[in-house]
Amino acid sequence: MAVEGDAKSRLPYPFNEDLSPVLLRLNRRTERGRQQLANDPVTAAYLAAALRLVERHLGPRPASSAPPTTGAAAARGGPHHEQGQGPAADAGQQASGETVPPERSLFGFLSQRAIAAEVAGNPDPFPRQGSVSTLRTSWRTQSDFLADLLGFVLWTGYYPASYAGLLDAAGEQLAEAEDFATAVQEVAFNATDHLLAMVTFRVQLAASMGADEDRAVRAVLAAKYERGQAIWGGIYTRMMTARGLRLRDGMTIGQLADILTALVEGCALRAMAEGSTSRVLDPPNKRSLLSTAALALMSGCMEPKGSEDGLSLADTINAMAAAGSAGGTP
Repeated sequence: MAVEGDAKSRLPYPFNEDLSPVLLRLNRRTERGRQQLANDPVTAAYLAAALRLVERHLGPRPASSAPPTTGAAAARGGPHHEQGQGPAADAGQQASGETVPPERSLFGFLSQRAIAAEVAGNPDPFPRQGSVSTLRTSWRTQSDFLADLLGFVLWTGYYPASYAGLLDAAGEQLAEAEDFATAVQEVAFNATDHLLAMVTFRVQLAASMGADEDRAVRAVLAAKYERGQAIWGGIYTRMMTARGLRLRDGMTIGQLADILTALVEGCALRAMAEGSTSRVLDPPNKRSLLSTAALALMSGCMEPKGSEDGLSLADTINAMAAAGSAGGTP
């Protein structure tokens, strides 16, 4: 729900929403103070500036394009030009002088100086005046800021409208399409394609590299996966109900959602690594590597209600091997 207030309400979605459930690391002594700061337009200005830096450095962007140097970055002569400050200017040390894990250098371009300077490039109606001192007043350490930025980016409210459309279409296709196999393959293709186009996924990958060293980042990522399991688990439950299917003994809907999430992320990672030569996606036919994997997974872990054989996945594999050893005779 959008928050009332002249400056706040004029901000674009989702910056005009109540961000107090998302920004949990703000430097305020009281809960009320934290909630007020979370919905301050200046706080949104720093988030918007940081997100532009993320997209500039991590993408997604066409493979042939170079990182743009527009807005505040261009005025400084490029994203790393400011009093000799390179992308890791603040990466090795917090405002408090505390050493940051080496993995955090993946976000070295998000130095406090770079973020504060980038605020000048904010579009209307965001505030355009930023400073390192104000940023440090809002977030005590750079780790706190990065944890809140990650929480905002992975928050469902930040996902593009196209992703909500993907979920709605997936639920309908998987439950109602006449050709079930085609529906599974197209949904798998669309999920991979959407993931590759979202800056959210790239931020998640970079953050995951150092998550074992940062409890706050681990918590944000864990919450993201819990939300995803609930959303896709609901879609798969609707699908199985409509199709008269059940999971084999020993399988849960949560496991199914987690496995498919791991598969789509792995496919997207490979597609990023291979670029335009990737075999992960086949856009003309709306097929992907995940399309085949999803068919194989569903074929193995589901069975029709009323015709259950009572076998678990492991039992099914053993029975198949036994039948093969006996020359095809069960």
